[in-house]
Amino acid sequence: MPLLEIRGLTMKFGSLAANRDVSFDVEEGQIVGLIGPNGSGKTTLFNCVSGAYRPTAGRVTFDGTDITGMPMYKIARMGLTRTFQIVRPLSEMTVLENVMVGAYLHCADRARAIETADLCIKLCYLEEWRDRPSGAMTIGNKKRLEVARAMATSPRLILLDESAAGLTSTEVNDMVSLIVKLRDEGKTILMVEHIMEAVMPISDKVVVLSGGAKIAEGSPGEISRNEEVIRAYLGEKFSRRLAEANARRENRDE
Repeated sequence: MPLLEIRGLTMKFGSLAANRDVSFDVEEGQIVGLIGPNGSGKTTLFNCVSGAYRPTAGRVTFDGTDITGMPMYKIARMGLTRTFQIVRPLSEMTVLENVMVGAYLHCADRARAIETADLCIKLCYLEEWRDRPSGAMTIGNKKRLEVARAMATSPRLILLDESAAGLTSTEVNDMVSLIVKLRDEGKTILMVEHIMEAVMPISDKVVVLSGGAKIAEGSPGEISRNEEVIRAYLGEKFSRRLAEANARRENRDE
């Protein structure tokens, strides 16, 4: 049974359908990429899955439980959490205190919250910032802080909303390494990302939205060769470059 099942999800705002009959699964231990042009409904889908919105129609199931329209805090307690594209740390608080906010979801004991927060800070390579105010951090460090706060809630599934957006090439590579590390730690990841060099090489599966509807689903190699996806989003130049990279990776694996 998939860890996350999305069936016929539709979200309307008046007459505008931001999501239209979207269905796909996320298997435990996978990294699944969710891509598409701006305005294709990716963040709206995240909001429906995480409980920020109640879908107009359809169903979201997490670990066998129907969570459609359930409050966000209850969904988080079940082990499904998310990050946000625009990071807003509690600027006057230290990095440790920011991460402890997530840890308090499951424990009221301060010592245990500190222990959990320290583990997440180390996991996200933020030790040097532990006792410094988060408002002084670079955007790259703030993005990793966002991940650390999510990890402190002890999730099984993390929704990452453009965690590499606005980062330098080096910071993008660092974030990709961190995401792979989270997967290796046993976390399942559904990630929205516009930087294809970040999402395609590490994804087990890619789902493509356009105009609120799913237009494709498959391996990164299959998606890179899908003509509808190329027309709607990737473009011929990137598709060729990605296909060449996939071929090199497959040859190495052999």
